[in-house]
Amino acid sequence: MSVSPGRGEARLTALWGAGARGPLRLEDGRALRVVFPGVPGGGAGPDFREAMLDAGGDLLRGDVEIHLQASGWRAHGHHRDPAYAGVVLHVVGENDSGAAATLHAGGRAIAVLVLRQPREQGAFPPPFTPPCALATATGCDPGPALERLGLRRLRMKAARAAPLVDASGPGQALYAQLLETLAGPANRSAFATLARRLPLAALLERTESHTTRPRAVAPRENSTAGGVWPEPPRALRVAAELRGAAAALTLRRAGLRPMASPGRRLDATGALVCRLWPDGSEAGWPGMLTPGLDVRALKVASVGAGLLVELWVNAILPVAFASRAWTEASAMAAWSALPSPGTYGKLRPLEGWLGGWGARPFRSAARLQGGLLLHAEWCTRGMCGRCPVEATSNEQ
Repeated sequence: MSVSPGRGEARLTALWGAGARGPLRLEDGRALRVVFPGVPGGGAGPDFREAMLDAGGDLLRGDVEIHLQASGWRAHGHHRDPAYAGVVLHVVGENDSGAAATLHAGGRAIAVLVLRQPREQGAFPPPFTPPCALATATGCDPGPALERLGLRRLRMKAARAAPLVDASGPGQALYAQLLETLAGPANRSAFATLARRLPLAALLERTESHTTRPRAVAPRENSTAGGVWPEPPRALRVAAELRGAAAALTLRRAGLRPMASPGRRLDATGALVCRLWPDGSEAGWPGMLTPGLDVRALKVASVGAGLLVELWVNAILPVAFASRAWTEASAMAAWSALPSPGTYGKLRPLEGWLGGWGARPFRSAARLQGGLLLHAEWCTRGMCGRCPVEATSNEQ
């Protein structure tokens, strides 16, 4: 009986995810050892992310894509898709192309592994289950370890913000971090450039309100009786200055949700600047940002609840900590009290492993940040069984 392509590829994916064992050899002749098969992609993009492989003594770290046939790479358009630029291994059931490597449009050669599927369905190994999943399933609480890792991540973020605080002051540092967070991965570099080209002090000076403005053209019906044009709301003036300065930058727009477009995010920055630095303010640490402030006090249009938490996580609290605008105890208390913005895509497998019997391991932003650090420094480095969660289970 023939196996349908979808079913066959799912079996091949399960075989790889279980940690393919036995002697493996790439099509270019190198022996392959799987240190870590990667985290399942769970959506658009490569099938597994951040795998660690030993290819004949060469350490490969990156994504893994799986097809029944090697020709599926081009048939699905992956050779032109930037989302697959990080693929380091192409796992196939059959190398129908005969090539020793798969090529991406950038010219990079990707190693090819032909992974033979067992004939008997019962021969398949069970899905990859790390020790932390076994520990939490038997009652180990990962919460304390995640919270410790989360606080460590706050210190790391504060350490990265400290040079900018020292060089430009806490106000400019906060402004730059807010811009980068609002930009998202697609435009982070461009928005960082914008923060340097249009510093906070210059932005506040240019958008300071004036009681009168000379009329440059003939009055219209909506002009005032005295011949003075009504001044636009300050948030619009701030956003206009930001948009004007960003016009010379290369911004990515394709593939972004409308709410995440550069224009919307610059408008949101304008509203936040007006909220944090009222008209006539100096370009220092905002007076309204005091310990105990409700997270929702900074809610503006185009900034959802999840993004609002990210602004506190990536900008406000790290700069408050680094600049000593808040005490360490106050910053950490606020950090621990932040609600979770929602599980990141790459953390969904880890969330399932740490969930035990239906628990929510990332129910706070601090624990989610701890999960990100756990994923980066242990899960993707082949250190299963040696992470802080496993250490906690051994203590219990």
